Amino acid sequence: MINMNEMTKKMRVEARRHGESMRDQARAAAQLRKEEYLGARVPRELKDRVIAHANSLGIPVSILIRNILEESFKKPLVSSSGNSAGQGLVAGEGKYPGVLGWERITLNRGMSCASCGKRMSQGGEATLGVGQPGEGYVILCGDCKISY
Repeated sequence: MINMNEMTKKMRVEARRHGESMRDQARAAAQLRKEEYLGARVPRELKDRVIAHANSLGIPVSILIRNILEESFKKPLVSSSGNSAGQGLVAGEGKYPGVLGWERITLNRGMSCASCGKRMSQGGEATLGVGQPGEGYVILCGDCKISY
């Protein structure tokens, strides 16, 4: 005869296993969606190289792609009138126009630099760009803050 404590323990173990299984399935499905999205219009070879490069840098593919796109569009854009699109910007409207101010911080957890994607460890120094309410924040590594 099984007592109630043993039955409760067995049920908890089964529930935990089921929960872990469901979590693993959800993660696998999310990863597959991400890979399918990247592969929608990208040749398989290029997709594999992008994923491998992101893994070697220790950053998500989305961050790598964002960084590549930001680098590609760093050159000043020219409007149809022939004026540089950046002309007429007021002070503070650089790469991070939503940032109200910058603050040196010590990271409580690992983060990636918003500019270069470099992984910064817990306890490391970083620069926090504080945005207006609802606009979030920006985390920069030391090199990117200096070059900004």
